[in-house]
Amino acid sequence: MKCNQQFILFTSLFLLILFPACEEKRQALGADNEIRIICSELDKEVLGEALAIIFSDTIYTPQPEPYYYFKFSDPEHYDNLKDQAYLVIGAVNREPGNPGLQLLKKLLPVDQFTSSSLDDPILFTRDVYAYKQLFMIMNSISADQLIAAAKEKKHWIQKQFHNQFIHRQEQFLFGDDRNTDLEKTIKEEYGWNIKIPWGWEMIRSMPDSNFVWIGREMPFQWISIHWERGIYVDDELTAGEYLWGWPKKYYGSVRFNDYHFQLKNTKFKGYKAWRGDGVWETINEMEAKGGPFRSYLFYDKNNHRTYHINMLIYNPGNDKSLYMRQLDLIAKTFQTG
Repeated sequence: MKCNQQFILFTSLFLLILFPACEEKRQALGADNEIRIICSELDKEVLGEALAIIFSDTIYTPQPEPYYYFKFSDPEHYDNLKDQAYLVIGAVNREPGNPGLQLLKKLLPVDQFTSSSLDDPILFTRDVYAYKQLFMIMNSISADQLIAAAKEKKHWIQKQFHNQFIHRQEQFLFGDDRNTDLEKTIKEEYGWNIKIPWGWEMIRSMPDSNFVWIGREMPFQWISIHWERGIYVDDELTAGEYLWGWPKKYYGSVRFNDYHFQLKNTKFKGYKAWRGDGVWETINEMEAKGGPFRSYLFYDKNNHRTYHINMLIYNPGNDKSLYMRQLDLIAKTFQTG
């Protein structure tokens, strides 16, 4: 059965049992980089292994940070946690006394409990107890079966979580409040558009150099946009040389470090592009700073320009991966004139 068919089937059965149609739902709770996993201690290791296969994305800040943190809770706390935004309930150990197994038996119809454990151990739906909620079941008769299912469905499940992240974060970043005054100023001055969250401001504007730097503090999140005529995306060497020399030229005191530097051929909103990821650092050792960066270098043939969107984060001692994903969403609102 295909993934979208599984989703429709599970939704129809699951919601009929768990949620009356007339009951009001509130917004799902929890951070967008946390997955709450409800299972017994018996199943914690194997569920963690399966989820690590699915959610393997990491950002180097320079320390590795996952896109999602796993938070485990005992089944007895289910009622207090069922409004979480990203929720997983699972059981593999089939001992009758396994509280995770007993919880699944309460949540699923008998025939679906049996069929999923034998044929399709990972089930998925949305908005069961709250709006903007992802709800996933892992009901397996063995660790090998669950790991195989995690590998098979990895990319589809990743996409569902990523789309939900976008949906929730876009409301947070670009809801009722945006810095529309700065958006209009940039549009009038430079001819292109980008959505700017409330609290962001202009850091530097250099019309003669085709360079704009915007951002916010606490934590420091910065986006710079630069452009020039010509094509600099035809091959990896050209793109890499362009990106590597860029920060010193336009930031002055910043350079990229080769630690875990990656340059990948990609698309940026339909444009041929390169994405660079790695770590930035200050050149002045007396004011040592650094953190993760991401760059998009793409070519717009309509105006014969290569655009470079660069993102930097400085948040020492604290998580950075969530903020980088936010910057990525902001960057992808960019539109040429």
